[in-house]
Order: sequence, then C-alpha cells, then structure tokens
Amino acid sequence: MTGREPLRCLAVRNLKDANGDIDNTEFEAFLDEVAGRHQWLSTTEWLFVEPPVEADGFETQPVVMPQDAAVKAILADLTTPEPRILTDHMVTPAEGRKWRWVAFQIAPNAQGQGFFPWERHAHG
Repeated sequence: MTGREPLRCLAVRNLKDANGDIDNTEFEAFLDEVAGRHQWLSTTEWLFVEPPVEADGFETQPVVMPQDAAVKAILADLTTPEPRILTDHMVTPAEGRKWRWVAFQIAPNAQGQGFFPWERHAHG
C-alpha cells in the first residue's frame, strides 16, 4: 500500500458495556468482522470533523480505512438487524494528513509519518 489509496471515514455507533463505558472489545471485534483485521484505524473522539448529524443522537466513533475495506464493511453491516455504520465520507487530503498523524502515534516510521494498520500488515 502506498498511502495513496482513497480513504473513507465511517461513523460507527458505539455499544456500551455493563458499566456504561464504550465496549472496546466488542468495537474491535465488530470492525475486524466487517472490514477485516488490520484494515481500520479509530480514535475515541471526532478530532478532525464534527460528529455526523445523521448519527441522530447516537454516540459514534470515527473509523478510517481504505475504500475497498469500507465498501466491504458497509455491505456487511447492511445485513445486520441494527446497522452500526451510520454514515461515511471520503477523507480529504487535509483530513488524511491528520489521520496519518494518529497512525504515527501508534506506528512511527523513519519518514516522520506513520504506518496505517493495513500498511504495517502489508510490510510484515
């Protein structure tokens, strides 16, 4: 992956655990199931754009992934009784640089950027 593949940002509805906190284990399992392991990156806050108005009061998290993985995730989610992906948008170049910064926090590389999970996985 060169980093030039189009990215999409999905608004994924959070589910809560028994304590009322975001169930991160479930969140990760859901995304691995619909998009594939190592095919997504998320933050807990909407850092780069406002939460989507289409979320209609649901608490959501932004998730970025390659366009192919996003299409796969959206189609898989449409077959569930209560869809979790509430909206999505194409990531702009400026937003992509901000997401690259998030990736740098997790997996820095020598170019002063960061590897997205799907790039790290592709490089072994």
